[in-house]
Amino acid sequence: MAVACLGITMYDIRTTLKVTAFTGITQGMSVYINANGGQRCDADNDVVHGWALTTVGAGEQVTLATTCRMEVDTVQVPGARLYLGNNANGSAPSTTFAAVGDVCGFAVTTTQIFCNVPDPTADG
Repeated sequence: MAVACLGITMYDIRTTLKVTAFTGITQGMSVYINANGGQRCDADNDVVHGWALTTVGAGEQVTLATTCRMEVDTVQVPGARLYLGNNANGSAPSTTFAAVGDVCGFAVTTTQIFCNVPDPTADG
């Protein structure tokens, strides 16, 4: 089940990335960059370059936060690792995806997560 972002509550503008979205991307979705542009992390759950600050359509510029705090709609386990999911239409990261994808942060509370791009991240 996909996890939806309810809002990004903190990010550092100095570490954001801007890229053209290859497909439609919703706010908070895990995104990786390849030759086609920004892609939703779904089957490619072993790479992430950031999280979308806003919802955009294909061909539009999307800004990616490489480190952020985010509110999500799915109950998280405080202190537990966040994983990238393998949802067909993409997702925000979650503790509920345990052992499915790369670790990219941890849950702060039952509704707030801290996301950080792994270093080094894998190729897209």
